[in-house]
Amino acid sequence: MKKIFLIVYDFDGTLVDTLADIADSVNLALSEMELNTLSRETIRNNVGGGVVNLMTHSLMGSGCNDIDTAVSLFRSHYNNHLLDQTDFYSNGRETVEYFSDKTNAILSNKPVAFIEKILEALNFRQPFDSVLGGDSLDVQKPNPKGLHLLMSKFDYSAEQVLMVGDGAIDVETGKHAGVLTCGVTYGLGDPNALRDSKPDYLIDDLAQLKKLFT
Repeated sequence: MKKIFLIVYDFDGTLVDTLADIADSVNLALSEMELNTLSRETIRNNVGGGVVNLMTHSLMGSGCNDIDTAVSLFRSHYNNHLLDQTDFYSNGRETVEYFSDKTNAILSNKPVAFIEKILEALNFRQPFDSVLGGDSLDVQKPNPKGLHLLMSKFDYSAEQVLMVGDGAIDVETGKHAGVLTCGVTYGLGDPNALRDSKPDYLIDDLAQLKKLFT
């Protein structure tokens, strides 16, 4: 088993299943703009790059390029609906608690206020020593700046850090920072792209981390 000291988790698709609420909010925004709604699977493929990226892709082929309005409407609807169906994946909460002796952090491209609101509502903010969202810094994943900031803040070297996520973007971020990477196949990311990104570890259930790391 590999000894680690800092575990950095992605959020959507890794710890919590947020797809239903994200998809509903995207479609509420599109409907308000009098545009055709999208399938949940289409929206799933657009998650992971932040809100602007999500709505930019959601407008593709619609003949509308008013991204600012789309982003604003999505934010408004999502703020009101982000807890309708969202919950932890199986073993998500338990696994984070198992590693309570480690430094635990979240690094996501999701706006940090949404992450904090979900964690507080699910009564699970306390286990995380730091939460960084897509608007916490001037860059987002796959830029490794967030990981470097966490490593500096808690004084850990790259070989002591693990990045866990469901998307190739998470693996890419970890590799840019020189840390260990672990992909999870159950989330929102494309599992084939995840495998192609060649994470150091690949698991089907977050609980498998317990057998890999100490």
